[in-house]
Amino acid sequence: MYQLECLKKEDLPSYKALIDEAFDSSNPIEFYERYRENAAYRIYVVKEAGEIIGSVTQVEIPLFTFSFQPCLELFNVAVRRSHQKKGVGSFLLRETIARAKEEGYRSISLTCLESALPAHKLYESAGFHKAASRKYAIYF
Repeated sequence: MYQLECLKKEDLPSYKALIDEAFDSSNPIEFYERYRENAAYRIYVVKEAGEIIGSVTQVEIPLFTFSFQPCLELFNVAVRRSHQKKGVGSFLLRETIARAKEEGYRSISLTCLESALPAHKLYESAGFHKAASRKYAIYF
């Protein structure tokens, strides 16, 4: 049905359009090009008729302190509004989780806004659970 592939340079405009739609804005396209070229990051996409309809970005966190390392952090999980509730998000997560296990990762984490209830349902249906930790941040 769907196929997961890594983001290609020629797909950057379609990817940016998806991120703009999903998050109501995004960074300049050059930001995504830098992440696409960085070996610690992978941007996976799903296409339909040449257009990107979903994506997930992973970054490797190669820490060694805890037993759940090495781990991945997921972000920019996005599906075009026209393709939501059609299994695209579930497919993205299922494939990303399977690849992470094959590659020897011990855990995957992600952060989600408290108000994003549909995303909570998606993540929980994929096997994620709310962690017993608190996230802190400083924004500049």
